[in-house]
Amino acid sequence: MLGYAVKRLLLAIPTLLAISAVIFLILALSPSNPLGDLATNPAITPEVRENIRRSLGLDQPIPIRYVKWTLALLSGNLGYSFASRLPVSDLIAQRLPTTLWIVGVAYGLSVALALPLGIVAALKRDSWVDRAITTLAFMGFSTPTFFSGLLLIILFSVRLGWLPFIYDSTLIVQDAASLGQLLKQSIMPVAVLVLFQTAVLMRFVRAAMLEEISQNYVRTAQPRG
Repeated sequence: MLGYAVKRLLLAIPTLLAISAVIFLILALSPSNPLGDLATNPAITPEVRENIRRSLGLDQPIPIRYVKWTLALLSGNLGYSFASRLPVSDLIAQRLPTTLWIVGVAYGLSVALALPLGIVAALKRDSWVDRAITTLAFMGFSTPTFFSGLLLIILFSVRLGWLPFIYDSTLIVQDAASLGQLLKQSIMPVAVLVLFQTAVLMRFVRAAMLEEISQNYVRTAQPRG
């Protein structure tokens, strides 16, 4: 088991390098300017702009830039955000607790829903229950999260005004009111993730149950009750 895990990790390294190289190449060849407002500010002279590009290494060939970026990434240097004027590592640290909260709650609910739904669909194979659950799972799996998220925002935030459409990541829970506000603003992002993850997990649970039901030990146990 340990050897298999090590082998999979070793195979993941070239895959990650290839993916990062492709993304880096696409961004490097895109017409957008990484300097953003600094490149279009008329108060900055062309000489200053060129010095900024040279200091950032943007005047070097793409392969050299990619190697330097990879080495900086491995050393823990994620770079600097020109939009937020903060290091990228600080931005990730600011948003990581909120991300873990939303994803963790959504995944827990998805598992709690996918297990019974997948088991029932497998036990009621080819029945109307199985077809209904499978159809709902197919709809949830096929609907992109950005699309379902927009639908929820339009319905519950814009039309009905029940839920906030902006998540306040700076909210600190101090009392029951702030806790209610946190839960209220978490409903839509959690619901979007639950819709997608439940569909994915339910398909795996159903397939695993169907595979086990046909095993000999299950057939032997069924006549015994």
